[in-house]
Amino acid sequence: IWQPWFKDPRTWIAWFAFLKTMFGLSLDEIALNLFKECTGRSMPAPGGYREVTLICGRRAGKSLMMALLAAYLSAFFDWRPFLVGGERGVIMLVAADRRQAAVILRYLREMLAVPVLASLVVRETQDTIELSSGIDIVIQTASWRSIRGRTVVAGLVDELAFFSSEDSANPDIEIINALRPAMATIPGAMLIKASSPYSRKGALWNDYRKHYAKDDSSVLIWQ
Repeated sequence: IWQPWFKDPRTWIAWFAFLKTMFGLSLDEIALNLFKECTGRSMPAPGGYREVTLICGRRAGKSLMMALLAAYLSAFFDWRPFLVGGERGVIMLVAADRRQAAVILRYLREMLAVPVLASLVVRETQDTIELSSGIDIVIQTASWRSIRGRTVVAGLVDELAFFSSEDSANPDIEIINALRPAMATIPGAMLIKASSPYSRKGALWNDYRKHYAKDDSSVLIWQ
């Protein structure tokens, strides 16, 4: 469905290995070697991972991949069994600033406009795509207050290291802490964080320090 976004598959081979790992698919020898190289682990968890942190350089394709994940999780997962009557689930994409949010939203709108999926889209606003599946895809800039009170089935956080840190009204750690309880009532809810590295502090650094190269950790760090 989304093959046109990946014109030369050879340049996306590490991303494809990551996606297989995240969703618990089998890895061939090349993908397994990439897994070991990028995670510092010996073997992937058989059932995949519900929380991942991606650390990659600029122009690595993070925004495209976040849009792809949002499109996939909204179109091919049925979250309705976990929602009560009248409740809508939210796939929330949190970006460092409006420019970054606009890039993701542009990719996402095009991905959901392919013929086989276009009928899912009920309404679009400046920052929200409403789907007939009971899911709203919401794009917002970093603010923990905007997350509270929503039922989040998947949280995708782009350029986490460039969010304001502890001296801000919206520190990066508080945004992650706001997402976790918003996801608590949804079995299988997913938290995906991606960023270029920036400094040895904040939520991204904490994830790397605690979970990189730890085979027994349920949080996957892919560098």
